[in-house]
Amino acid sequence: MKPKIKRLFFEKPHINHFLFLFFFVSSIIKQIIFKDIKDKVNLSIPIFKLYIYDVGDLLSFIPYLIIKKKSKSQIPIAERKKRKMNEEEIKYIYNDLTNEEFKKNKMYIILFIFLLTILDFIAQISTVTFYLITGNQKFQVKQAHLNITLIFNVIGLFLFSKLFLRTTFRRHHFFSLIVFIVCLIVIVVLDIIQIIKEYGNNYKKPLIFLAIKIFTVILYSLEDVIAKVIFLNYYFTPYFLLLVKAIVQFGYLIIFSFPLIFTKIKLEGGGEVIIYSMFKDIFKEDIYYLYYFIYLVNSFFYNTLNFIIIDKFSANHSGISRIFENFGVFMINIIQKSIDIDSIFGIRLVMYILLIIVSFIFNEILVINICGLADGTKLFLDYKEQKDLSLVKDINSSDLLTDSEKEENKDSNNRIELVGVEYYI
Repeated sequence: MKPKIKRLFFEKPHINHFLFLFFFVSSIIKQIIFKDIKDKVNLSIPIFKLYIYDVGDLLSFIPYLIIKKKSKSQIPIAERKKRKMNEEEIKYIYNDLTNEEFKKNKMYIILFIFLLTILDFIAQISTVTFYLITGNQKFQVKQAHLNITLIFNVIGLFLFSKLFLRTTFRRHHFFSLIVFIVCLIVIVVLDIIQIIKEYGNNYKKPLIFLAIKIFTVILYSLEDVIAKVIFLNYYFTPYFLLLVKAIVQFGYLIIFSFPLIFTKIKLEGGGEVIIYSMFKDIFKEDIYYLYYFIYLVNSFFYNTLNFIIIDKFSANHSGISRIFENFGVFMINIIQKSIDIDSIFGIRLVMYILLIIVSFIFNEILVINICGLADGTKLFLDYKEQKDLSLVKDINSSDLLTDSEKEENKDSNNRIELVGVEYYI
């Protein structure tokens, strides 16, 4: 009887997979709160949000200190003294023998921290600068029509991972990338149709805004890959990296903000205003104290979850987070009835479902055993290793077995268990 071959396999569920769910929830909260904030006509809001992002990142000092204190308390005092003495001895030897290597590593750490923080800050101020130049904080292309940015996010993560992390891509990666691009092109065409309907001949400003968003997405993709480089090579925790980022970017924020104290901004409706004079109007309604507080705390969770996902999985896994985020925006628009339930809606929904499935294939959460797409996946390599070890063990003990037992072992070695399903090779 010909053995059955299982075609679909899922990675064994792990508690870390809940990180994607938490990120999805955080992105939903961000979009809901952001909608209420952006509807307020005040050019100082984009500047104020930069401070919120930075303070939100600074909150990472709380989990950082808790983890540090907890790790120290778990080490006995005698062991701590012994480690301190050993560290001092190692430090002297290290400084004497490999001082140049230490300086080189320190230089690379500073370089990567600078790249990560400056990329993130430039991405943040890009849209802010657009608002200040146009004099209209409320203008923007709807988030639901910015799916083109996902293409650049996925391709950016793919290329930057290859360049900085030397990531090896296999057949299932290229298959996923092709399906990604096809699905996103379909969604982007639908987005362009909607933008043309909404803006008509006044398409120049939306196109500029779209170009800025694409630019920021590319920067964020590079930032995610650099974060993974830091996690792998220099053993930073997500909380510590976020804390360092917040401290460094506070300096950037002061430099960026200082000229605005004396600069008058032209409003789209006419007139000029010093941007910081509008800060007093941000909290005219008491409800906005609550809105901005929730936005600040959620910003901390949003950025922290992104770094933890990159640390626990890979930079490419952040692409899954972005797809879930865009899907969340799509769902919000459905609930708020901002999208008509028609044939275009059906196409969008199918494309999003395909994007989620393909993102699982790319990151090996889902493995398809068709046309060699399973070859080279971690799941199959692990089980191949188990099979090889089993064969070695059987060879060593084969002299002790009878002929019938040897035949039975031969059959069992041609079969391995994958997530509770038998797979024959």
